[in-house]
Amino acid sequence: MRFAPTDEELEMGRTAERLLAAHARRNALPPPWDAIPQTLSRELWASLAELGLLGLGVPERLGGSGGGVADLCVLAERVGSALPTLPFAATATVAAVLAEHADSPATRAALAGVVDGSTVAVPAWETFPTDMVPGRRAGALTLNGSAVNGMLTAVPFGLDAELLLAFADEGSAPARPVLVELAEPTTERTSVESLDVTEPMASLRLTGAPAIPLGPLGAHTAARLLTVLAAELIGTGRRALEGAVEYAGQRRQFGRPIGSFQAIKHVLADRSVQLDAAWMLVRGAAHALDGKRADTDVAARTALAAAADAVEAVTADALQTHGGIGFTWEHRSHVLLRRARARRSLLGSPAHRPTGSTYSQTAFSDRRIRPDIGLTGCHIAAGALRLLGSRATEVAR
Repeated sequence: MRFAPTDEELEMGRTAERLLAAHARRNALPPPWDAIPQTLSRELWASLAELGLLGLGVPERLGGSGGGVADLCVLAERVGSALPTLPFAATATVAAVLAEHADSPATRAALAGVVDGSTVAVPAWETFPTDMVPGRRAGALTLNGSAVNGMLTAVPFGLDAELLLAFADEGSAPARPVLVELAEPTTERTSVESLDVTEPMASLRLTGAPAIPLGPLGAHTAARLLTVLAAELIGTGRRALEGAVEYAGQRRQFGRPIGSFQAIKHVLADRSVQLDAAWMLVRGAAHALDGKRADTDVAARTALAAAADAVEAVTADALQTHGGIGFTWEHRSHVLLRRARARRSLLGSPAHRPTGSTYSQTAFSDRRIRPDIGLTGCHIAAGALRLLGSRATEVAR
């Protein structure tokens, strides 16, 4: 199994990084307290579409850019690191579902709009089955013919969305996926407070909203969704860790960088190893999906469990490493921690995920990767050397 990205993936990642960095120079993170964005960044969204990145993972025959889940995860990691105000993972989920159901003119037209950036499509996570997103609100939406009624409490980028992927109840039958058109007068939108300041939320009241009922989701749709969300989380964790390491090398106390104290350097080294192990699990899950292996579901759930645990720990420890400044609104540490906690709230803890989401040897056949085990001195030394680079000698002293 290849864990290292290919040359093509690296080049795509660098292209995305340049675009996201240019956007970040004009849009501070965190945003001002009194100017938290309530809508997506249209300029950046259009740029991603122009580069074909919104169509990544969608077959070329359907108007997409091609590529597999491994490519999509590389881009998701970059987006998770930059944290622009964009529904990247959410829209990738909708695009994947539409690609599965592109046999009708209506869904194919909707997919074309998503890929070229002219249509903003997001999922209503709270309606998704519990094997995908725990805590489903049963009965939130009802389907009557080709119209949907109901109330949604927290839809990401709900003020921007023109299409909504949701699951609606239809009599006594199991909830089925529907693509809902969001427009007045059938849609009433209200902005609601969001824990994640880079992902604005809105409540939606639907009254006879036009909808296209879809068929059952593909066998690996849930695994694809969870893997991309895990990759995005890894990017957030890496940014938090890099910021903490940089600060630990600059901040001095008692005449020494605080990174030279064991209480700091061992924690950061531990988190580096934990994050790297989680990323390997994500890469493994992506390759399992691209290879259509039988163990894709357990690989994806294992990757998500590892990524969520690692990133929640990394972002919390990174904030603590920054000391008092890390707790202020002006510093970005709380933004990264908020993303990790918001995803935990959405996806639940490992104890509340369906069977198969625990760390499992079966995810990588004969490889046992356990991010939660104790770290040996060799692991710590390797992590510290990678983290601190040229400062490792000074820190060791």
